[in-house]
Amino acid sequence: MALDPSTLQLDLFRAVEDVHEMTGAIVVLLVDEDGGLVAASGDEDDLPPSLRGVLSARRLREAGSARELLAPIANELAESRMNITILDVAGRFVLAIAFDAEADLDTVLHVGAEAKTLITDLVSAAS
Repeated sequence: MALDPSTLQLDLFRAVEDVHEMTGAIVVLLVDEDGGLVAASGDEDDLPPSLRGVLSARRLREAGSARELLAPIANELAESRMNITILDVAGRFVLAIAFDAEADLDTVLHVGAEAKTLITDLVSAAS
């Protein structure tokens, strides 16, 4: 028997879906402390496997920055011609927005920042 998703799960999914739609991203992921998928919009298979392997709140915190987190896989990312924006969300989640040259960077950054605030608020309210 399938479990009914919680209101928080639905709200997080909607937030990620909105980011995907508003930015024209290839895929948007929200992952937890250990890299577990919380919500996704778009096809996760479009991501380089090595990128999915490094995404977690813990790894981002240990690396100190998104740049350092991605440094070990920089060559593979360059070959994919995919841009990645990675946002720390309340120290508990990572919001990753993968987009191509057709997406507008200012829009990705603005919508990502708004989503970060929204997700932080949703999680805080549910705690």
